[in-house]
Amino acid sequence: MQLFKGLTSRLIILFVLVFVSITLMFLWFMGNSSRSYEQQATQALHEELAAHMLIEAQILKNGEIDPKALKYTFHNMMLLGPAFEIYVADTQGNLLAHAAEEGKIKRDKIALGPIKAFTSPDVQFPLLGDDPRHPNRKKIFSAAPINYEGQHQGYLYVIIGSELEDKIIANLTNNRLLNESLILGGSALLFALFVGTILIWLITRPLSRMTCNVLMYQEEQLWHRNQQLNLVENSTSWLSSNEEVALASVIDNMSEKIARQLEQLKIKDIQRKELLSYISHDLRTPLSSLTGYIETWQKQFGDSAEDSSAHYIDVAQRNAKVLSGLVEQVFELAHLETGSVELHQEPIAVAELAQDIMDSFDLRAQQAGVELDVSPKDTSLQVDADIAKLERVFGNLVANAIRHTPPGGRIVIRFDLVNFDNQEKVHITVQDSGVGISKDQLPRVFEAHFRASNKTDRESGNAGLGLAIVKALLALHHSDIEVESEEEQGTSFSFYLPRYRIN
Repeated sequence: MQLFKGLTSRLIILFVLVFVSITLMFLWFMGNSSRSYEQQATQALHEELAAHMLIEAQILKNGEIDPKALKYTFHNMMLLGPAFEIYVADTQGNLLAHAAEEGKIKRDKIALGPIKAFTSPDVQFPLLGDDPRHPNRKKIFSAAPINYEGQHQGYLYVIIGSELEDKIIANLTNNRLLNESLILGGSALLFALFVGTILIWLITRPLSRMTCNVLMYQEEQLWHRNQQLNLVENSTSWLSSNEEVALASVIDNMSEKIARQLEQLKIKDIQRKELLSYISHDLRTPLSSLTGYIETWQKQFGDSAEDSSAHYIDVAQRNAKVLSGLVEQVFELAHLETGSVELHQEPIAVAELAQDIMDSFDLRAQQAGVELDVSPKDTSLQVDADIAKLERVFGNLVANAIRHTPPGGRIVIRFDLVNFDNQEKVHITVQDSGVGISKDQLPRVFEAHFRASNKTDRESGNAGLGLAIVKALLALHHSDIEVESEEEQGTSFSFYLPRYRIN
């Protein structure tokens, strides 16, 4: 089916169909015209045939038509002229005499209108009359009135082209027509294919070349190198139409605009990352100083201070710590996005690391009423990864799960050995029985600063950067994180890391 999807193949097929249709219509028209001219010439040539037969034949006997005597006379005349059929009709068109065999006559009366028109001085050929041997067929004829002593007795009616002649011609014509049709049809088809292919190839060649250039530009992503398509320069041949040149110009302008916009986006993205890095770095010092002074005040005056003052200081300290954590997240994400982060891979007992992470969240989990677990607790299971970054991944995922799991829930880190991409890997899943994520928000959970609406609100100060950091850290390990979730059923985050084996 791919053959019929190309513009060139479709145009060729359409051209062939149109050409063959026109050829068949031309043959039909020529056949009908040839038949009409043949009938006109034959009838004009035999215009006086009936009148001459009327002179030779003894049509009347004692002033009346004798059908029995005429049957023998007509039979002899038809033997001499087998291409003619002779009839005598009265003034009403009823057949009175003929030489046809029994059962051959299909109608006993013929229309007199064509006969009267034939005998008129301004007759135009071909003129068709009824064929007595067929209920509906009409054929060319010759006719002459039969008169006796000034009295009109009827008509001598001669069909030009007998039934026998029709059969012989039909047999010869069928064989000849079949052969000629096959030869002519095959020749027309080959000619149409040859001419159509050349013409359509010449017409569509500039468009095909333009399409190839655009596809190559797309596949090689040449806009990253600020290279232009320059389709207009390649569309100035004599085969190119004004429409093709205009289209090439539009595509060239679009490619230039895309290249400029991508360059601007790169510059702005670099500036954004640098700005985040600078802001985070600049905020670190005053925040550290603020936190330090608050802690110093609490140590010196905490016990002797008034309750209201101590409460305000505690609130300030908590908010300073939250703000400090947010700044650290922004700084970490900005640092990861610069692409300058190095990866230090080593064998890691991943189940043991996960258990350590769970232990560090044990107090927070108890306060939230959430159970933490690792399965299986196999200390021999090792992966090849950066331990600090993997610890950060587990920490962010577990913290995120605790925020979205109501009391009585459960959070589990699972490990499964699988063969993935022709390599033995560890499939790691962090699963919770929390509130879940709605389907419309699920595709956006890894976007920076996105916060789902399903949060349990036990903790404030979350900037929505945790999952974005997780995705960036796993990308350094050439791994992608996946998420599955159903509302009120829980959420699971999963990723793959290569298993480490001791040789």
